[in-house]
Amino acid sequence: MSPLIEAAQRIRRQFFIRLDDHTAEVLMGASLAFLLRAVGAGLAFALNVAIGRLLGTEGAGLYFLALSVVMIGAVLSKLGLDNTLLRFVAAGASSGDWNRVLGVFRIGIRIAAGTSLAAAGLVLMLAPWIADYVFGEPALAPSLRVMSLGIFSFATMTLLAESLKGLKRIRNSMLVSGVFYPGVALVLIWPLVTAFGVPGAAMAYVLGTGTAAVIGWAMWRANVAGVGAATPAFERATLWQSCRPLWTMSIINRGILPWAPLFLLGIWGTAEEAGIFGAATRVAMLVTFFLTAVNTVIAPKFAELHVRGEIGMLGCLARRFALLITLAASPLFVLLIFAGDWVMGLFGPDFVKGGTALAILALGQAVNTITGSVGYLLMMTAHERDISNASMLSMLLMFGCAVLLIPEHGMIGAAIASAVAVASMNIYSTVVIRLRLGVSVFPVGRH
Repeated sequence: MSPLIEAAQRIRRQFFIRLDDHTAEVLMGASLAFLLRAVGAGLAFALNVAIGRLLGTEGAGLYFLALSVVMIGAVLSKLGLDNTLLRFVAAGASSGDWNRVLGVFRIGIRIAAGTSLAAAGLVLMLAPWIADYVFGEPALAPSLRVMSLGIFSFATMTLLAESLKGLKRIRNSMLVSGVFYPGVALVLIWPLVTAFGVPGAAMAYVLGTGTAAVIGWAMWRANVAGVGAATPAFERATLWQSCRPLWTMSIINRGILPWAPLFLLGIWGTAEEAGIFGAATRVAMLVTFFLTAVNTVIAPKFAELHVRGEIGMLGCLARRFALLITLAASPLFVLLIFAGDWVMGLFGPDFVKGGTALAILALGQAVNTITGSVGYLLMMTAHERDISNASMLSMLLMFGCAVLLIPEHGMIGAAIASAVAVASMNIYSTVVIRLRLGVSVFPVGRH
């Protein structure tokens, strides 16, 4: 029997035979997540195209540089609480311990609100200094002042979305994190940019994330109404024990790795290069469209199975959905890698030169997709320090590549640094899962 036939039979056995209840639950939830994620991805792509068309390469560069500062500030101020809330809300809800669910949410949201407001105020005050002395772009200051408010709105939005995900309210979580923000911003982007220029785009971002946060709060209140005691409680020591390593991981994974290449390109390059690279980065994230949808559903399932001690099923779920995600995303890989110039041309003729950078970024995200939900698997099984170590390794590799390549090669160097970081972190996590849990997450092969 040929190796190809054997591989096809293994795929059939892994996914289509004996579809257990856990896989069926994740698959049903993921189907809804795919639909909502498709809507959100379409809105986000349209929003970024509108930014490129309305602002041009230089204006888009100022917007994305301001966004990089705000996103790093939001990740710092969340203290890793988004992942911690997801883990403990999912575990508490699955066991019916609503006092702990409400307790951890109350503590987490209050802490994050205080830190994110403080971070927003700091960026607001330092905006002229950041614009002049960090990026050498005085025109950046007005947009950065406006967008600084997005630190609070984005942090609150993501915490509410993760908490809803922990309750298995996948539809609500996806609407909050992926649909409401780009939808509102897309409606507002043209009139605000027409009236205020680049600061108008920043206003659209703040209003979009703020609206999503308000709706997310209403959804949370509706879903927990009537459960738990009058005085919900959660141990702060337990919260911080989980938060500390997750905070480090969040800073690296959601702040430094996605945004540092753009940030450094803004320092060593031009606003025009930053605008093109920022657009390419947002497009490359489309490769993770299916992965993000599955993660929304599978993360709380990982937490539930870990509590029950069903480690074998954890590996089985991870493999099955890594295979599904890879097959579904393959056409997009091909499009972004081999037709990157055409895709970037949708933003405007000056963006076409970002096609090569887009192809490199897509290769890095392809590794992310093939390895599947490795980050969530480690986090939901109390291996926060391992994912933190993986993040540290990828950060070091990213900065090494950035320092060596960006000053000379501009956006191509930034793309290589970003792709190396993403690929290395996922490969390292895959090896660690094998060592710690004794399971393989690679979608095809013997397990």
